Amino acid sequence: MKLIWRNIWRNSRRAKITIASVFFAVFFCTLMNSVVNGLWEKMRDDALRTQTGHIQIHHKGYWDDKTIDNFMTMEAAVIGRLDALDNIENISPRIVIPAMASYGTLSKGVAIMGISPEKEKEKSNLPIRLTQGIYLTETDDGILLGGGLAAYLNVDVGDTVVFIGQGYHGASAAGLYPVRGLLQLPTIEMDNGMAYMALPTTQNFIDMPDGYSGILVSIQKEKLLNETINDISYHLSEVSSENYEVLPWTVTMEEMMKTSVSHKSLVRMIMLVLYLIVGFGILGTVIMMTNERKREFAMMISLGMSRKRLKVLTLFELIILTMTGVALAMAVIIPLTYYFSLYPIPLTGDIAQAYVELGMEAVMITTCETGVFINQATTVLIFAGITFFYPIYKIGKLKIGR
Repeated sequence: MKLIWRNIWRNSRRAKITIASVFFAVFFCTLMNSVVNGLWEKMRDDALRTQTGHIQIHHKGYWDDKTIDNFMTMEAAVIGRLDALDNIENISPRIVIPAMASYGTLSKGVAIMGISPEKEKEKSNLPIRLTQGIYLTETDDGILLGGGLAAYLNVDVGDTVVFIGQGYHGASAAGLYPVRGLLQLPTIEMDNGMAYMALPTTQNFIDMPDGYSGILVSIQKEKLLNETINDISYHLSEVSSENYEVLPWTVTMEEMMKTSVSHKSLVRMIMLVLYLIVGFGILGTVIMMTNERKREFAMMISLGMSRKRLKVLTLFELIILTMTGVALAMAVIIPLTYYFSLYPIPLTGDIAQAYVELGMEAVMITTCETGVFINQATTVLIFAGITFFYPIYKIGKLKIGR
């Protein structure tokens, strides 16, 4: 070990170059993975907490046939009991129905979202999207419209819009609703075709008291998702005879799951290219170091050191240099990613607009999952380990003599 240590620092410039090559490899691979995973996790988490929920409760069969006749009923007392279960952060009953909105000579197909204004305020922070007018109350008979929809119908706050649709069990649904406010919704599709009503008003519109298309549940700890689903299912079977189905987000967000698979495949391809660049960078450093030390290796063998022992000596030198580079990279990258996970970098310009149109907050955020650091460090170590065969091979083939 004394000889290894002396060999490393006998040429400090060479040692620093080797450490630096490993440092930058681990640093950039980990930073890229942390940013990419952080953006994906934030997009997913925002969608789950503000739009779809981690868990959804429906009448059995609704998810396969989303018609009003498959809506469920649930008493307010039962919803309150569900809200009190462990790990549940928010319960948001909803009604989603298609309808025709008309004002004057203009008409357009829209989606009516029946919400509990107070619950929605907690879940999706809907009031901050209000650009004009006032927010709904629990018993309000008015509506909120997306800004794009209001512009198309040429309506403003205070105007009255006609809604025509289908009620429960084939009944016709129609009503006049004053516009209380206008919203700037996160996606173009929502902004151009979404109207919000208070739940009691929506239930009256479809003539279905205590009726819901579904109940969205946000949870505190996602790792307890399955346990929470079991708790909800058990509780519903105890307090109600209605046939419910309790679905996790992996079912209700099928498109997001497909996007996740595509995202992970793309990231793997990008990371593979980066790893190859990193691997060749480390290999170049090792080749340089080996060629510089050919005379030294030949002299040590001539003085009586066995090739096997020289290989072990060189291998441990490289391991120490590599581990030093990894340790330094982790000492820098962990605090850095932790800081930007708490204080994301705000984005501006066209990039920010693209994020908003996708329904995402315009920020660049990192993740601090342990797996990100372990996986990247391990992968770089494997690539570095492969390059170690070069000096071992050269020592074995080294010719002693003139």
